[in-house]
Amino acid sequence: MYPLADGLFAPRNQWYVAAWSREVTRKPMERWVLDEPVAFYRKEDGAAVAVAGRCPHRSFPLGKSRVIGDNIQCGYHGITFQPDGSCARVPSQKAIPNACRIKSYPLAERWKWIWIWPGDPAAADESLIPDHFEIGLTDPSYHCAGDLYNFVDGRYMLMHDNLFDLTHLNYLHKDTFGGVEGTEMVPECLTGPGWVGSRYAQRDVYPSSRFMELLNYRDKVDVVVGLKLLMPCLHVGGGEHYYPATHPRAGQLLGAEKYYHAITPATRHTTHYFYGAGRTWEHPDPDHSQKLVDGVDPGLKEDVYATENIERMIQHYGGRPGELLLRADNVCARGRRFFETLIRKELEPQSSQASERVQLAENT
Repeated sequence: MYPLADGLFAPRNQWYVAAWSREVTRKPMERWVLDEPVAFYRKEDGAAVAVAGRCPHRSFPLGKSRVIGDNIQCGYHGITFQPDGSCARVPSQKAIPNACRIKSYPLAERWKWIWIWPGDPAAADESLIPDHFEIGLTDPSYHCAGDLYNFVDGRYMLMHDNLFDLTHLNYLHKDTFGGVEGTEMVPECLTGPGWVGSRYAQRDVYPSSRFMELLNYRDKVDVVVGLKLLMPCLHVGGGEHYYPATHPRAGQLLGAEKYYHAITPATRHTTHYFYGAGRTWEHPDPDHSQKLVDGVDPGLKEDVYATENIERMIQHYGGRPGELLLRADNVCARGRRFFETLIRKELEPQSSQASERVQLAENT
């Protein structure tokens, strides 16, 4: 599915951010993940649960039902399911059909996020979740906050395309983040095991107007800007500002921000977008970090606006419009290939089994 090859949607045997921790309560919440309805809730001990969001009886949404003890009860006919997906009760009969069960999803709660594994539960490995200390979320050198969420009426890969591409900052975000000197340059494309990213460095330039206001600093700096996608959903990066060679404190860090953009496919044409951020500098206001995050939301909504309008245009042109790629799209092109490789790897066993069945049929 554009911008990926036809027939490719999203990798399933991966961890995705599904919700902010505060969103999941004793009241069920419906949220679609990789084109499947999921019901989230908490057990009496506070542990988060995710089960398939469709009752197998009449397809009533379990995310719009109720929690009884540790179980979820369908709001239509009272059929009750346990956290592991097995059926505990069918009010209209004593016998419980074997088919009366639902999928249960592995979950992990890290920092302020709830991560979900939508693929094969037996393959879920929590060590594959990005190390939250390593990326700064729990590193005390950074003061982090979050809680921003946007629902996007556009396919998830368009949001990844947006974050792979740093050259749009001076244009789409001109009136929110302020002009960023030097963004006409083509960012360097970087890759490693399980990640792809972009980076550019500038020497002796004026920082963005936003950074000037935050640190009350209006002189020139050396700045390193970049974002790295930790496959398949979390973009981590930001801007590091250093005193330039002409300053008495040359090379020392003036201040750095880290940004955390989590992109999770909802349906084939909609996306969940979570955002958090961290900072290195101290501030007397205990709510300073959250205020910084909240202040970015107008800029994030510009990304949402662009994505939704591109989605509208794609659908008008039959789902696969012509596309002109530029030199600055090198990170975007590499990122798309990463996704295609992951998806095809998951499809390989199915393809092999299908070939074996065909061969067996031909030999009988």
